[in-house]
Amino acid sequence: MKAILCSVLVLLSLSATAAKLTIPDTLEVLVVDGEQQSQSFFTKATNLELEPGQHVVEIQYREMFEHDTEDHHETVRSEPFILMFNVQADDVLRLAHQQQLDIEQARRFAKSPKVQLNNENGQALVVQQLSQKRYQQDLQSMQQQRRQQVVKKSLSEDPGEFRHQGPDTVEMLEYWWELATDAERQEFIRYLQEEQK
Repeated sequence: MKAILCSVLVLLSLSATAAKLTIPDTLEVLVVDGEQQSQSFFTKATNLELEPGQHVVEIQYREMFEHDTEDHHETVRSEPFILMFNVQADDVLRLAHQQQLDIEQARRFAKSPKVQLNNENGQALVVQQLSQKRYQQDLQSMQQQRRQQVVKKSLSEDPGEFRHQGPDTVEMLEYWWELATDAERQEFIRYLQEEQK
Protein backbone atom coordinates (compact mmCIF):
# COMPACT_ATOMS: atom_id res chain seq x y z
CA MET A 1 0.00 0.00 0.00
CA LYS A 2 2.87 2.35 0.86
CA ALA A 3 4.50 1.68 -2.51
CA ILE A 4 1.31 2.62 -4.37
CA LEU A 5 0.89 5.78 -2.30
CA CYS A 6 4.53 6.77 -2.92
CA SER A 7 4.11 6.20 -6.67
CA VAL A 8 1.01 8.38 -6.76
CA LEU A 9 2.78 11.16 -4.82
CA VAL A 10 5.78 11.04 -7.19
CA LEU A 11 3.47 11.28 -10.23
CA LEU A 12 1.56 14.18 -8.68
CA SER A 13 4.77 16.03 -7.84
CA LEU A 14 6.08 15.53 -11.40
CA SER A 15 2.88 16.82 -12.99
CA ALA A 16 2.84 19.78 -10.59
CA THR A 17 6.24 20.94 -11.88
CA ALA A 18 5.55 20.23 -15.57
CA ALA A 19 4.79 23.11 -17.91
CA LYS A 20 1.55 22.91 -19.83
CA LEU A 21 1.53 23.77 -23.55
CA THR A 22 -1.67 24.10 -25.56
CA ILE A 23 -1.39 23.82 -29.33
CA PRO A 24 -4.36 24.80 -31.54
CA ASP A 25 -6.03 22.31 -33.85
CA THR A 26 -4.45 23.96 -36.91
CA LEU A 27 -0.99 22.83 -35.79
CA GLU A 28 -0.36 19.09 -35.77
CA VAL A 29 2.31 17.84 -33.35
CA LEU A 30 4.52 15.28 -35.13
CA VAL A 31 7.49 14.80 -32.77
CA VAL A 32 8.25 15.97 -29.23
CA ASP A 33 11.88 15.69 -28.10
CA GLY A 34 12.56 12.90 -30.59
CA GLU A 35 9.40 10.92 -29.75
CA GLN A 36 6.81 10.41 -32.51
CA GLN A 37 3.29 11.56 -31.65
CA SER A 38 0.12 9.94 -32.91
CA GLN A 39 -2.88 12.14 -33.39
CA SER A 40 -6.27 12.05 -35.01
CA PHE A 41 -7.02 14.51 -37.78
CA PHE A 42 -10.17 15.56 -35.91
CA THR A 43 -8.46 16.50 -32.65
CA LYS A 44 -9.49 19.99 -31.52
CA ALA A 45 -6.27 20.92 -29.71
CA THR A 46 -3.21 19.27 -28.24
CA ASN A 47 -2.17 19.68 -24.64
CA LEU A 48 1.39 18.71 -23.77
CA GLU A 49 3.04 18.45 -20.37
CA LEU A 50 6.73 19.32 -20.62
CA GLU A 51 9.42 19.01 -17.99
CA PRO A 52 11.39 22.19 -17.23
CA GLY A 53 14.22 22.74 -19.72
CA GLN A 54 14.76 22.91 -23.48
CA HIS A 55 12.39 21.15 -25.87
CA VAL A 56 12.33 20.45 -29.60
CA VAL A 57 8.87 20.09 -31.13
CA GLU A 58 8.21 19.27 -34.77
CA ILE A 59 4.86 20.53 -36.01
CA GLN A 60 2.97 21.07 -39.22
CA TYR A 61 0.31 23.61 -40.10
CA ARG A 62 -2.82 22.03 -41.57
CA GLU A 63 -6.26 23.49 -41.97
CA MET A 64 -9.34 22.31 -43.83
CA PHE A 65 -11.41 24.64 -46.00
CA GLU A 66 -14.73 24.14 -47.78
CA HIS A 67 -14.95 25.09 -51.44
CA ASP A 68 -17.68 27.61 -52.13
CA THR A 69 -18.58 26.31 -55.54
CA GLU A 70 -17.80 22.63 -55.09
CA ASP A 71 -19.13 20.16 -52.56
CA HIS A 72 -15.82 19.07 -51.06
CA HIS A 73 -13.07 20.14 -48.68
CA GLU A 74 -9.43 20.94 -49.24
CA THR A 75 -6.71 20.67 -46.64
CA VAL A 76 -3.83 23.11 -46.77
CA ARG A 77 -0.56 21.86 -45.23
CA SER A 78 2.84 23.33 -44.60
CA GLU A 79 6.10 21.44 -44.62
CA PRO A 80 6.94 20.20 -41.10
CA PHE A 81 9.00 22.67 -39.10
CA ILE A 82 10.88 22.71 -35.82
CA LEU A 83 10.33 24.82 -32.71
CA MET A 84 13.02 25.03 -30.03
CA PHE A 85 12.21 26.70 -26.71
CA ASN A 86 12.74 26.54 -22.96
CA VAL A 87 10.05 26.11 -20.33
CA GLN A 88 10.01 26.69 -16.59
CA ALA A 89 8.20 24.59 -14.01
CA ASP A 90 4.45 25.26 -13.92
CA ASP A 91 4.48 27.48 -17.04
CA VAL A 92 1.13 27.68 -18.83
CA LEU A 93 1.90 28.29 -22.50
CA ARG A 94 0.02 28.48 -25.78
CA LEU A 95 1.18 28.33 -29.39
CA ALA A 96 -0.61 30.74 -31.69
CA HIS A 97 -0.51 32.00 -35.26
CA GLN A 98 -2.37 34.51 -37.37
CA GLN A 99 -5.82 33.25 -38.33
CA GLN A 100 -6.25 32.40 -42.00
CA LEU A 101 -9.60 33.69 -43.26
CA ASP A 102 -9.68 31.88 -46.59
CA ILE A 103 -7.88 29.20 -48.54
CA GLU A 104 -5.66 31.66 -50.43
CA GLN A 105 -4.40 33.18 -47.18
CA ALA A 106 -3.84 29.68 -45.83
CA ARG A 107 -1.80 28.68 -48.90
CA ARG A 108 0.43 31.75 -48.49
CA PHE A 109 0.80 31.07 -44.77
CA ALA A 110 1.64 27.38 -45.40
CA LYS A 111 4.60 28.40 -47.57
CA SER A 112 6.18 30.26 -44.65
CA PRO A 113 4.32 29.62 -41.38
CA LYS A 114 5.16 31.77 -38.37
CA VAL A 115 4.03 30.84 -34.87
CA GLN A 116 4.27 32.54 -31.53
CA LEU A 117 4.70 31.07 -28.04
CA ASN A 118 2.74 33.00 -25.42
CA ASN A 119 2.55 32.67 -21.65
CA GLU A 120 -0.73 32.81 -19.73
CA ASN A 121 -0.57 36.63 -19.70
CA GLY A 122 -0.33 36.74 -23.49
CA GLN A 123 3.34 37.79 -23.53
CA ALA A 124 5.44 36.35 -26.34
CA LEU A 125 8.32 34.11 -25.27
CA VAL A 126 11.53 33.31 -27.14
CA VAL A 127 11.10 30.45 -29.59
CA GLN A 128 13.48 29.45 -32.38
CA GLN A 129 11.70 28.28 -35.52
CA LEU A 130 13.65 26.31 -38.13
CA SER A 131 12.80 24.39 -41.24
CA GLN A 132 13.28 20.65 -40.94
CA LYS A 133 16.15 20.81 -43.43
CA ARG A 134 17.96 23.59 -41.53
CA TYR A 135 17.52 21.73 -38.24
CA GLN A 136 19.05 18.55 -39.73
CA GLN A 137 21.97 20.57 -41.14
CA ASP A 138 22.59 22.16 -37.72
CA LEU A 139 22.52 18.73 -36.06
CA GLN A 140 25.02 17.32 -38.55
CA SER A 141 27.27 20.33 -38.08
CA MET A 142 27.26 19.89 -34.28
CA GLN A 143 28.02 16.16 -34.61
CA GLN A 144 30.91 16.90 -36.95
CA GLN A 145 32.31 19.46 -34.48
CA ARG A 146 32.14 16.89 -31.67
CA ARG A 147 33.95 14.31 -33.81
CA GLN A 148 36.67 16.85 -34.63
CA GLN A 149 37.11 17.61 -30.91
CA VAL A 150 37.54 13.89 -30.15
CA VAL A 151 40.12 13.53 -32.93
CA LYS A 152 41.93 16.64 -31.74
CA LYS A 153 42.14 15.26 -28.20
CA SER A 154 43.34 11.90 -29.47
CA LEU A 155 46.19 13.59 -31.36
CA SER A 156 47.14 15.77 -28.41
CA GLU A 157 50.65 15.40 -27.03
CA ASP A 158 49.26 15.30 -23.48
CA PRO A 159 48.45 11.63 -22.84
CA GLY A 160 46.19 12.59 -19.94
CA GLU A 161 43.78 14.28 -22.34
CA PHE A 162 43.01 11.07 -24.19
CA ARG A 163 43.01 7.81 -22.31
CA HIS A 164 43.40 4.56 -24.19
CA GLN A 165 40.23 2.54 -24.11
CA GLY A 166 40.05 -1.12 -24.90
CA PRO A 167 41.90 -4.27 -23.84
CA ASP A 168 45.36 -4.14 -22.27
CA THR A 169 48.17 -4.61 -24.80
CA VAL A 170 49.93 -7.31 -22.75
CA GLU A 171 46.68 -9.25 -22.46
CA MET A 172 46.25 -9.10 -26.23
CA LEU A 173 49.81 -10.31 -26.85
CA GLU A 174 49.18 -13.24 -24.51
CA TYR A 175 45.90 -13.93 -26.27
CA TRP A 176 47.53 -14.06 -29.72
CA TRP A 177 50.45 -16.12 -28.36
CA GLU A 178 47.97 -18.74 -27.12
CA LEU A 179 46.27 -18.87 -30.52
CA ALA A 180 49.53 -19.13 -32.48
CA THR A 181 50.88 -22.43 -33.74
CA ASP A 182 54.40 -23.56 -32.78
CA ALA A 183 55.71 -22.50 -36.19
CA GLU A 184 54.17 -19.03 -35.79
CA ARG A 185 55.68 -18.68 -32.30
CA GLN A 186 59.14 -19.60 -33.63
CA GLU A 187 58.75 -17.09 -36.47
CA PHE A 188 57.78 -14.37 -33.97
CA ILE A 189 60.79 -15.17 -31.74
CA ARG A 190 63.06 -14.85 -34.80
CA TYR A 191 61.43 -11.52 -35.64
CA LEU A 192 62.13 -10.22 -32.11
CA GLN A 193 65.74 -11.36 -32.25
CA GLU A 194 66.21 -9.59 -35.59
CA GLU A 195 64.70 -6.41 -34.16
CA GLN A 196 67.19 -6.43 -31.24
CA LYS A 197 70.23 -6.50 -33.51
